[in-house]
Amino acid sequence: MLAKPLVEKLEQIAGKENVLTSKISLEIYAYDASPFTGNPGAVVFPTTTEMVAEIVKLAKENNVPLMARGAGSCLSGGAVAPGGGIVLSLTKMNKILEIDPLSRVAVVQPGVTNKMVQEACAPYGLMFAPDPASQNIATIGGNIAENSGGMRGVKYGTTKDHILGLEVVLSSGDVITTGGINSQIEPEIDLTYYFCGSEGTLGIITKAWLALSPINSKVKTMTAVFDSIEKAGACVAEIIAKGIGPTTMEILDNTCIKAVDDYLQLGLPRDAAAFLLIEIDGFQSDVKIMLEGIIKAFENNKALEYKIAQNEKERQDLWKARRSVNGALGKLKPAYFTHDIVVPRDRLADMLGKVAELAQKYDIIIANVAHAGDGNLHPAFYYDHRIPEEVEKVEIAADELIRETIAQGGTISGEHGIGIEKLKYMTWAFSKPTLQMMQDVKNAFDPRAIMNPGKLLPQVGDE
Repeated sequence: MLAKPLVEKLEQIAGKENVLTSKISLEIYAYDASPFTGNPGAVVFPTTTEMVAEIVKLAKENNVPLMARGAGSCLSGGAVAPGGGIVLSLTKMNKILEIDPLSRVAVVQPGVTNKMVQEACAPYGLMFAPDPASQNIATIGGNIAENSGGMRGVKYGTTKDHILGLEVVLSSGDVITTGGINSQIEPEIDLTYYFCGSEGTLGIITKAWLALSPINSKVKTMTAVFDSIEKAGACVAEIIAKGIGPTTMEILDNTCIKAVDDYLQLGLPRDAAAFLLIEIDGFQSDVKIMLEGIIKAFENNKALEYKIAQNEKERQDLWKARRSVNGALGKLKPAYFTHDIVVPRDRLADMLGKVAELAQKYDIIIANVAHAGDGNLHPAFYYDHRIPEEVEKVEIAADELIRETIAQGGTISGEHGIGIEKLKYMTWAFSKPTLQMMQDVKNAFDPRAIMNPGKLLPQVGDE
């Protein structure tokens, strides 16, 4: 817990009702959705940018670490509280400040959830393209900090591709705006990309200008069933190689299929080795051509069957199934962690097969779900954290998976971030000069190293 004088100053800045220091409150904010935990000294709920800036100045003057967080749905330990530090929960900064349908721009605070933005933009025929599976709770600030792309990433790219500018509180307490694409933003050097994926280590986002995209009225959602996950992966690679640009392409393995069907009772193909979910949108003529090409790929890769959703209910049921995967799998074991490796799409089938091999080799449960269209796999390792042998096996298997990912020309994180979980892998994936360059950027923004310390970057020289 923070010293009493510091707590009192925080209460003066944010109001006593917005500062938590009780043991149970600190315990609640000690962890995120990863297996890691921390030890916060206080939790503060600022409601304005000015409050955030004053809190940062206080932390700087007293050399106290701080961390901004939203819903805490981070899977890599990025939102685990720094020891004895200040947790800035931005969930009360949750307003959609403006939607300009003519310019296709939304201005939002960081605590707004992705789902709130989607619902607010839909009446204008617009959407915010990034759509993580956790969109019901995931905040825009978190989406930006982790550069999450979600299921539409194959067509629309990741979060950074849809951010026009940011308002950021630096570690000095100064407030800057980044970007200059939109006339609402004061012209300054465009540092926007530095903060997308920075995991809160460079500054605290307090406002975001989002680029919106039109919702296409012509949509087709389809599924295909395969007797091997490698065939499903090969089908994805063929679709991309043909130049077809689906909105989404998701793969669920047999473990995921059974868990989701047990939960939702949708009649999913429980004996299938893999279930491919694809959605396409666009002009009617484009959709027709894409649909023909995708069906041909199903046939070429020996899909056991394929179906096209016949109405909106069938379509929504399929997406409910996909978004329910993590929750449905929760009954398998008391603990799990999920990697988010990315490989070139022509290597997807090999990597899907490798995951299955690792599960068999180490006699562990690995549930495989993937944003297959952009090569982003989400293998989830399930284990009992009370049994040391199980913990050791999943850690060894995960290390082997990461080494294979790098060997295949892939990268160690597509959207969940490095956080704490992948720190040891950074020296496997990047050279020392590259890591030093990253550290130099960090030092320039945060010379006192108070912004979410211990995350994202290992100490250069560590092995």
